[in-house]
Amino acid sequence: MLMPLLPLLLVGLGAFGPEVDFAAPEHRNDWLHHPVYGDPSFDSFKRLPGNPIYRGAPPYEWPVNGFLFEDPKSGDWFVYIGLYAKNYAMTDDLIMRCLVCRSRDHGTTWEQLACPFPDEPFRFDDNTSPVGHAPDVSVLYADGRYHMIYDWCTLDTRWETAANPPAPSDSGVGYAWSERPEGPFIRTSPAVYRTGKSPLRMGKYRRGYAASIVKRDHDWMVLFMMDSGANYGWALFGTTAEKPEGPYSDPVPLRTVEGDYFHPPLMEFFPAFQHGGYVYAPATSVAQNRDFQCLFRAPTEEAHRAEAWELQQCGSVWHAEPVPNEYYGIWGQTFTGFVDKTGSFNVMFPSRDPQGMGTINLARRPWDQPYREQGFVLGGHGGTSLTLLKRNCSAFELAATLKYTGEVALLWGYNAPLGPDKPAADAALHRLSLTRHHALLLTADTWRITKTGDTLSPEVIASGKLATPAERLSLTLSSEGKGVLNINTACVWQGSLEVVSGALGLTAAQHSCLQVNNFYLPGETSPSIIPYLYTEAVLGAGSASETWDKKEDGAFRYGVGAVSLKPGARAKWNVDGTKFELWAPTGPGYGKGTVIIDGAKQPSINFHADTPTPSHVVWTSAEMANGPHAIALVAEDAAIPLDSLSATSQGN
Repeated sequence: MLMPLLPLLLVGLGAFGPEVDFAAPEHRNDWLHHPVYGDPSFDSFKRLPGNPIYRGAPPYEWPVNGFLFEDPKSGDWFVYIGLYAKNYAMTDDLIMRCLVCRSRDHGTTWEQLACPFPDEPFRFDDNTSPVGHAPDVSVLYADGRYHMIYDWCTLDTRWETAANPPAPSDSGVGYAWSERPEGPFIRTSPAVYRTGKSPLRMGKYRRGYAASIVKRDHDWMVLFMMDSGANYGWALFGTTAEKPEGPYSDPVPLRTVEGDYFHPPLMEFFPAFQHGGYVYAPATSVAQNRDFQCLFRAPTEEAHRAEAWELQQCGSVWHAEPVPNEYYGIWGQTFTGFVDKTGSFNVMFPSRDPQGMGTINLARRPWDQPYREQGFVLGGHGGTSLTLLKRNCSAFELAATLKYTGEVALLWGYNAPLGPDKPAADAALHRLSLTRHHALLLTADTWRITKTGDTLSPEVIASGKLATPAERLSLTLSSEGKGVLNINTACVWQGSLEVVSGALGLTAAQHSCLQVNNFYLPGETSPSIIPYLYTEAVLGAGSASETWDKKEDGAFRYGVGAVSLKPGARAKWNVDGTKFELWAPTGPGYGKGTVIIDGAKQPSINFHADTPTPSHVVWTSAEMANGPHAIALVAEDAAIPLDSLSATSQGN
């Protein structure tokens, strides 16, 4: 007789031995967190009442950036909202601007004030075009003044030309000051940074925007973003000056995808904040699903040095709630805020509603308690989110408690390769990443057990109706292939299932949300072996443009790969693991490549062979410390193939 689910949860023992609850926060690193695939977030943020505090409307449909500031003199809260037209349209009549709002009751009610800048035209030195667009700002109070840093574009700039503005148009970063937090702010010249007068940096970065100002003991520092256009890399740069108005030093890169360290791709920084002697720079993924966040930090007085920066938190930083004003998850920038005297971390965050209008919202968590006491949230917004448990098993006895909206799934026997569908913004899961697994799919009123092979056409093994959404489920698969499924304590199915060793995982479909409160898995598991596609490495190095030629060829491990177009072409997998295997075909047309592990150069790999040979293991790493690593591959003097990397991971 099947054991009901509730007693199984209470007893804590099954036929497979003592169980582990992988929804407990101490097991957060047993799950895969990724800026494209998804983020099972254990964060402890809770929403403040009254959200959204501001919603977009024509002609400014996208208020999707902002800055939350607590005035140390009055205790009032200010939010500086960047107003954008839909699709970031810029014309003489659609001018991106900043709106100041004030709350005298710590975020409960808000009043709209005005634009922080005077109405009269302003020009930087040597600029014939006036500054027109200035939506994004950050503010701090020091030395009796309110200091603002802001990004700007001249009135004749268009979104399509902002990265490389043709003269006389220009863009960049500027400084302003005021005696009041609401302004008016007096802009100064020259600019902190000007895109039009700046050379390419690191061969690809030029446009400066999304800036934050930092007061240090003996100088001032501005942190700002640069992007690389068609290469789809984003970098955090820093510049310093003795006075807040400048002149500022030549900007230096602080965190980039070009570094030989672990650095999740597609991360856009803005804005930074200070607390406890550190500068913190939160960053958000600009993939299709945008809830994945990172938190970088450096000691304030050392923040001008790239070596001082560390990735403090990679995933489990943020989750979206299944409410209309958070329909697209975080969208635009990441969260922004401050730690108050009570130790609460108060933040503003932007999103978009089902009608596509931007929303500005508030949330809070204890600063010293970044993780919730129990459970995690996996959200799908622009597309499907996926996470994998970094443990492999074949037979298993699993029990879980959960809540969900939309369509979610439990995966097992997962052996698909992971990768983005494109090395670019708005990247989603590669089609191959949704193959080679079994799944239990759940909606509000149905369940289905499916098997997906090498194509995206799943075979339905069993299905049924649900009177209410599943809140408790258990799934047992014996080593003999007997499967038993309980939903809400009732046995809904028993039958035969194929026994396949692979990873367990979860998915949340587009605009779906899965909250997992418990995820019990008794018994022995083995380290997972996760293969990553070439697209992961192209994205991870920010080298999408004119560097790698995409190929569909059966010689590659999964039928897809790339070939380098010039010497020095670089790819990088940013992955967790203890051991790595590089797969690739070899043949007459290939030369040598170099592997670099966390900055350590390895002996060259010779991809040349007299006879073409399909993909096989061409390099294996030594055993390494469990955790995040950067595995780079660089072409030497001839073309090399870029195929896949297998990572062995043990989780926590």
